[in-house]
Amino acid sequence: MLVPLVGFAAMKLVPGWDPMLVYPVEHFWVVSAAALLSALVGTGLAMSVESVRTTRTVYLALGFVAIAMVFATHGLGTPGLLIPETDYPYAVIISAGLSQFLGAIFIALSVVPRRWPGGTFVQRHSTDVLAAGLAVLAAYLVSMVLRPELWDFVPRSRSWDSVLAGTTIALLGIAGWRYFQAWRLTELPGQLAMVTALGLLGVAQLSMYYSDLWQLSWWLYHGLLLMAFLVVIGGWAIEAARAKSLIVFARALELRDSLDEVRSIADVRVLESLEEAVERKDAYTRHHMGRVAEFAEGLARELRLPERQVMVCAAAGRIHDVGKITVPDAVLLKPGKLTPEEFEVMKHHTVRGAHIAKLHPELEGLAAVIRAHHERFAGGGYPDGLKGEQIPIEARVVAVGDTFDALTSTRVYRPKRPVSEALEELRRVAGTQLDPDCVEAFIRWLERTGRLDDYTLGASRPAA
Repeated sequence: MLVPLVGFAAMKLVPGWDPMLVYPVEHFWVVSAAALLSALVGTGLAMSVESVRTTRTVYLALGFVAIAMVFATHGLGTPGLLIPETDYPYAVIISAGLSQFLGAIFIALSVVPRRWPGGTFVQRHSTDVLAAGLAVLAAYLVSMVLRPELWDFVPRSRSWDSVLAGTTIALLGIAGWRYFQAWRLTELPGQLAMVTALGLLGVAQLSMYYSDLWQLSWWLYHGLLLMAFLVVIGGWAIEAARAKSLIVFARALELRDSLDEVRSIADVRVLESLEEAVERKDAYTRHHMGRVAEFAEGLARELRLPERQVMVCAAAGRIHDVGKITVPDAVLLKPGKLTPEEFEVMKHHTVRGAHIAKLHPELEGLAAVIRAHHERFAGGGYPDGLKGEQIPIEARVVAVGDTFDALTSTRVYRPKRPVSEALEELRRVAGTQLDPDCVEAFIRWLERTGRLDDYTLGASRPAA
């Protein structure tokens, strides 16, 4: 992003570095290529996440399609092609900047917190909103080609250009910052590609508004647009190849929203929104983390841990699998046994979950628990190979609840087991996988609270 910025400054400041390059035909093809790439990004995004069309994906798709359709009029109005070479219609003058301005508005709307007014409407009527947006953009394109004089009311002045450029850069900056925050959570290539592309589009505004027609510095913004869309396509292609889906693109922003709302680990409602951001990936583990939180809290009280540790156990139980948001669906939802390579990918969710928790001051105290909930009491667990007292007591508590719920729940790779068999398995792995004191206390808590009755246990669970 800095290289083209420095290059633009050099062209404007150094005599002879900003020559005139009048190539109308080449201009048409460069603009057409940029418009096509933007259209591919918008269309690909809308199609690839059709099953989870959210407010975010609708606006993001509209943003790239808006850039494509409005920018296309910039190319169609190139003098010497469809119009006389002596003419330079207003469509060409305003469409380049307007395409970025409209696109920036939609892209910025894609990162607005999910509870903004109107978000629910878009969520319920995403197809209609997409269709309406496309219809308006198509009408603009037709009017610009056939009756460009209709748009003569748009002002033409350096001050107006500065307002448009400044507003567009600000909107792109807001969106870029939000995608950067999402990338910090997941460190996935698709998010980083968006950050880079939005930065390139921002730099392009300077070249677009503060260069003279046909000069090299004016051509720079065309190249920046091409580069931005190629970066997005490349980043998403890597993500699609890794995860076989772009769904995590929207989920990472939802997770960021949920984290922004956390004020205390005692706020169950907000922590449940974090839980939901993960559980949308996997219907088989729906409500799993909520049940683990309940088991962890009950076990912690049975062990007579201090109230603060009880809260940590419950909160960590509720979000212990938050790192699974970065696990590819092809691995997470695989019905059969995982390959060694796939298991390594799955194991990374503990590290990623701890990383996510560390990024929030209220959740930082849960990071070590989330990281260690798959450690084994006798050693040999992951990710750090801790054993015995090296494993935080809260992580040992969560591990017992996690194991019991996994055994008594239907999973994609196996049916649930009867409670009696689950208890037998807990006793079998006590001292090797699980802390034997925690296992003994957990069974005691189940017996004391009457939860060992199969019907009661099953009826108390929300349907998967």
